[in-house]
Amino acid sequence: MQLGEFVIEERIGSGGMGVVYRAVHPLIGKQAAIKVLRLELVSPQLVQRLLVEARAVNAIRHPGIIDIFGFGSLPDGRPYVIMELLQGRPLSDFVRAKSRMDVESAVWVLDQMLAALGAAHRASVVHRDLKPANIFVVESPGTPTAIKLVDFGIAKLLESRESPLTSDGSILGTPDFMAPEQIRGGTVGPATDLYAVGVMLFQLLTGERPFQGDSVQLMFAHLDQSPPMPSSRVPGIPPELDTLVLHLLAKDPSLRPASAEAVREQLKRLPLHVVPHAPDITRRDAAPSLPPTTTGADTFTPDTLEALKALRSPRGFGAWVAGALLLLSVGIAAVWPRNPGLEPPPLD
Repeated sequence: MQLGEFVIEERIGSGGMGVVYRAVHPLIGKQAAIKVLRLELVSPQLVQRLLVEARAVNAIRHPGIIDIFGFGSLPDGRPYVIMELLQGRPLSDFVRAKSRMDVESAVWVLDQMLAALGAAHRASVVHRDLKPANIFVVESPGTPTAIKLVDFGIAKLLESRESPLTSDGSILGTPDFMAPEQIRGGTVGPATDLYAVGVMLFQLLTGERPFQGDSVQLMFAHLDQSPPMPSSRVPGIPPELDTLVLHLLAKDPSLRPASAEAVREQLKRLPLHVVPHAPDITRRDAAPSLPPTTTGADTFTPDTLEALKALRSPRGFGAWVAGALLLLSVGIAAVWPRNPGLEPPPLD
């Protein structure tokens, strides 16, 4: 099948929103990845998300941002985007088994990530869903390993006066990495992305995220709990990195670093034993495998959404208490042990 100037060759992946195919230009041989939205999800809002992603990426123009160079719709109405085909693996592959990186590799990843993120912020684009699954480690034969940011599908154009993605009060993001202001429905800006960077840096250094639990527990933790120092989990981490992580994870966005470039400057002053380098995918610290706790964007239950909307309500303390109680009830329901004797029989 041909989409635009490209011919579909094979399916290479799928997710909650769509399917990704490898395609090739029949005349010049250029390869590309084509993301097609699932038919059952087609709606003006999700089509707008794809358009926002394409516009956001093209506004940035940085080698550390995945390139999107085509957009269209199938005859049945499914929209698609055409983007560069990356070779490598997402950063989530490095952290999934609760293994940690050496300090120099973590600093290398962070520096490359921040270079691209700084370019996005200068273009007035906030990613809003930074997490290891959206950081791609590009590994192409004959070229140096590099980092690319992907999936700007819920990015916010700061200078846009239209906000179709949040006009209904919905929550966009991943609870493990959401900043307090994002959870409350406050102003989202570059500092929101830097908070997610702080969570990822903690995870790269220690093999685990600063807060644990289900979606509700995580959001309460981001709002109210003080994060631990990375060195409390892994002795020997430089105190300068402890300070940087806690700076990035400040509850008040005004207390976080001023910019991605400011964080890069702090990284340059770290007392490292060797030069920062790309992570070695062939050597990982041995650790037991844990089930993933990250939930994707837009995966909140209706009860959780209602509770969060109550917490965001300007109606005062009573509304906040009601929302908090509802959130607690949702959380209790999520973790309350079930009695095996009361389980319904399996469906045939």
